[in-house]
Amino acid sequence: MLDRFFNPSGIAVVGASDSPEKIGGKILRMLQRHGFSGGLYPVNPSRPSVGGLPAYASIDALPDPVDLALVAVPAPQVPEVLSDCATRGIPGAVVFSSGFSETGEDGRRLQQQIAEICASTGIRVSGPNAEGFYTVPTQVAATFSPGINIDALPPSDVQNCLGMVSQSGGLGFSLYSRGRRRNLAFSHIVSVGNQVDLECVDFLNYLLDQPQVKCVLMYVESLRDPQAFLRSAERAARMGKPIVMAKVGRSSAGQRAAQSHTGAIAGSVRVSDAVLDHYGVLRADDQEDMLDLATALAHQPTMRGNRVAIISTSGGSGVWLSDACEAHGFVVPPIDPERQQLLRIFIPSYGSTDNPVDITAQGADGYAQSLKVLGDADYIDAFIIAASFAHETRLNSEGEDIARAAKALGKPVLFYSYSLPSDGALNRLQELGLQCYTTITGCIRGLSALRRYELMRRDIPMRFAEPAAASKPELLDDLLETGGATLCEYEAKALLGAYGVEVPPQHLARSPSEAASVAGQLGFPVVLKIQSPDIPHKTEADGVRLGLESVAAVEEAFTSLISAAQSYAPDADVRGVLVQPMAERGVEMIAGTLQDRDFGPMVMVGMGGIYAEILDDVAIAPAPVSEATASRMIAQLKGLPILDGARGRDACDLDALARLLVALGRIAVDTRGEIQELDVNPVFLHPRGQGVTIVDALGVRRAG
Repeated sequence: MLDRFFNPSGIAVVGASDSPEKIGGKILRMLQRHGFSGGLYPVNPSRPSVGGLPAYASIDALPDPVDLALVAVPAPQVPEVLSDCATRGIPGAVVFSSGFSETGEDGRRLQQQIAEICASTGIRVSGPNAEGFYTVPTQVAATFSPGINIDALPPSDVQNCLGMVSQSGGLGFSLYSRGRRRNLAFSHIVSVGNQVDLECVDFLNYLLDQPQVKCVLMYVESLRDPQAFLRSAERAARMGKPIVMAKVGRSSAGQRAAQSHTGAIAGSVRVSDAVLDHYGVLRADDQEDMLDLATALAHQPTMRGNRVAIISTSGGSGVWLSDACEAHGFVVPPIDPERQQLLRIFIPSYGSTDNPVDITAQGADGYAQSLKVLGDADYIDAFIIAASFAHETRLNSEGEDIARAAKALGKPVLFYSYSLPSDGALNRLQELGLQCYTTITGCIRGLSALRRYELMRRDIPMRFAEPAAASKPELLDDLLETGGATLCEYEAKALLGAYGVEVPPQHLARSPSEAASVAGQLGFPVVLKIQSPDIPHKTEADGVRLGLESVAAVEEAFTSLISAAQSYAPDADVRGVLVQPMAERGVEMIAGTLQDRDFGPMVMVGMGGIYAEILDDVAIAPAPVSEATASRMIAQLKGLPILDGARGRDACDLDALARLLVALGRIAVDTRGEIQELDVNPVFLHPRGQGVTIVDALGVRRAG
């Protein structure tokens, strides 16, 4: 259906006007200006003609074929217009009108009427409150945005296109305008509006199916169906089509704005970042960042490693680029003697044949020749050509050779102009099919995007591998049926044990003598902890006693714990006191599960103790997780050197920690309807081969 939507044979403009100030007038003129080649039918009962075209008094009077209705009438009239369109057999519509869910309860009722019409008739609707779309190859300008009125040269490479899906019409079309000035080709730009029917994912899937689309840009405030988006993101990753997203609403002020603008509340920033990372979605901080990433991803081949050669006419720019490369994890390797000798044939003696290569301003044809000499070096994975394109002279003399050499390598070749390019240079670059960065930061961002995306692609079998199927433990329902807003430590540990996690010996004692007897069996020293679903944070209630060495100390501790609990929460359901051995110390970690409102069950791991407070060092992934994904989560931690045995420490048992995360992933999935959070904190991580110790655990039940 979306083929007819984006490439209609006939368009009805409902609410068409001769006034250039009205939306219906702007839309009609935009279609005419950009040369829409199909039938164009203004609908206006008050005029015999609009915009020099015959006008139609009603939708049922329209001729055939009409594949799309562009609706720009007052909000209360929209449901009737859409019903008439569906009756007339028009399969799709864009509703530009505002005054729906973004305005309050009355608007929400109107929008619900549209949803019901879509469900009952099958008409597909984009909007309301949309800014339309632009199908660039066929010049279907179904929008009122002036952002598409750009006189830049036509793109030189229409096989490497960008698609744009935006919840902000203004920003979406502005990206097109900015991108065209950078010689970027676009296939479609679409503004989704309030997403009453057609939503971001529908348009994303359509763009992924277009062979000319190499990269999809998205501006997103909220995802209506996050799970559907993740399925599409996985599909995009497997296809090798990058998604670059601006996910806004991250700040407290931004979240308030997003809520009032779209009627949706932004989700957890940390969780959304982790999930998008897992699915290979690259994030952009602003418009130029998005285009910097897209420039590389749409036009450059795979970057197989992190080694970069820099070729420049300016020694200073070469050094500056080298610093920037190394600061972002790239290597600028030396050039081997044999190739340096070949470079000396055409590089003046006052230049440099080592990396960064300085061909100097006098080095005629130096760029193309340098690429030919260095192109097959197996220790170079990408090139940066740094030049001054303040004038087009070099491009006129050497441009075709440079472009030919760059495109023949099969390696990324990024162009950076350290002076602003002249109009003539920009036109020549466009003719040659080359894109040019004008900042070092942008160039390195593009290079980093290529590297990150390639690493993600290599990880696809690991990232999306389903863990081995396992049935739920038989005891699960019994473990979850006890009352209370939380699972006490003894219950949470029993839950972990049911999933194969080794937990320390423990016993719930209900009297001082029982506690003393158990302590004798476990062996001193022991720990006593109060157990109540109404006291989730035991230390706040003075509910823990450590290092108890005798029967008398245990009995006294039991009595004092009960007293402290009754004083802290007189109405608490106190179930007893947990007795367990003192744990052998290890590297302190935290782990757990949570149920995200948008993305569902998640697994978390992080450095514990002071590291948790100082470093805020946490990795998150959607559940379930495989051991490979769990290992990748651990490898993301800033504290990994500590776990790997830095400064003479014993290397930790990371395999045991990964197995714990796999078990937590199963728990998160199996208990998604019952447990909101499972906090395993602290976990002591021991030397390799010695496992982990679960010191404490807490479960928080889902409300309702």
